[in-house]
Amino acid sequence: MKKILIVEDEPGHLKTIIDYLISVDQHYEIMSASNGRIACSIAESEIPDLIIMDWDLPIMNGIEATIKLKSDETTRAIPVIMCTGTMLTSEDLQTAFNAGAIDYIRKPVDKIELTSRVRSMLMLAEYFKHKNIAESKVNDLTKEIHLQEIKHLQMEVEFKNKELTSKAMFLLQKDEIILKTINKLQDISASASLEVKEKTEALIKDLQLSHKENSWKDFEVYFEKVHEGFYDRLKTKYPDLTSNEKKLCGFIRLNLATKEICSLTQQSPKSIEVARTRLRQKMNLSRDENLNICIASI
Repeated sequence: MKKILIVEDEPGHLKTIIDYLISVDQHYEIMSASNGRIACSIAESEIPDLIIMDWDLPIMNGIEATIKLKSDETTRAIPVIMCTGTMLTSEDLQTAFNAGAIDYIRKPVDKIELTSRVRSMLMLAEYFKHKNIAESKVNDLTKEIHLQEIKHLQMEVEFKNKELTSKAMFLLQKDEIILKTINKLQDISASASLEVKEKTEALIKDLQLSHKENSWKDFEVYFEKVHEGFYDRLKTKYPDLTSNEKKLCGFIRLNLATKEICSLTQQSPKSIEVARTRLRQKMNLSRDENLNICIASI
C-alpha cells in the first residue's frame, strides 16, 4: 500500500484530490496537512511514498517545505509533486525544481493529469530505488522534460489567447456596424411616417436584441475552446456574480487592458474600474491580492 501525503490548505481542493486518487486506487493510504510545517513533521514520522505539495501555503509555503524535506536525510528521498495554479512560468517551475520538486500539477486539478502523474512518480521512484540510481539523476531528467513541456504549453496558450482576442475584436467591429445601422434607422424613424416609424422601431429592437445576445454567445463559444470549463468553475466558486461581472472575468482572463475592455463593452474607463472594484468585493479579495492572478487560477 502506497502512502501519499497531500499538503493543501483549501478544503475543497483537498477533497477533490483525494476523491480523484481514491477513484482510481482505493488502496492508497492518504494523509493530509494544511501547511508546510505540519507536512514536514508528518513526512518525518510517516515517510510517505509521495507528497503532493501546494505552492501557496500558510506558515511555511510549498517551496520552503520542499527545501526543508530535501535537507533532511530522513525525508530527502521522498518525491514531491508541486501543485500550483498561478506559478506556471518556466522561471517559477525552475524555482520549484531547484527546491527539490520532481514534478508539477496545474490547478484546477485535472483528474487524468493528477492520477497519471501520481502513478508515474510512484513507479519511477520504485524503479530507481531498486536500481540504486541517484535521486539527482532522476530529478535532472524529469526537470528537463517538464521544462520543455511547460514552454510548449505556454506558447500554445499564448497563441490561442491571441487568436481569441482577435476574434473578440472582430465581434466588436461587427457590433459597431450594427450600432451604426441602428443609428441610421433611428435618424430615418425621426422624420418618417407613422407606419414607417413603427416598422423601423421594431427593426431597431430586433437588431438591438440580436446585437446583445448573439455576440456574447459567439464570444463564449470561442472562449471555451481555449479555457474549457472556466465559466462553470467561476459559477461554482462565485455563484452570486452578475452576467456583466462574468463577462468582465472573461475579459480579464484574456489579459485585456482596460482600454480594450472599454471598447468591447462600450463603457468608460471609470465604469470598468468601478466594476473591477465591485468584483473584488464579491470575490472577497484583500487589498494585497491581485484580481488578474485570482481569475487566472480559476
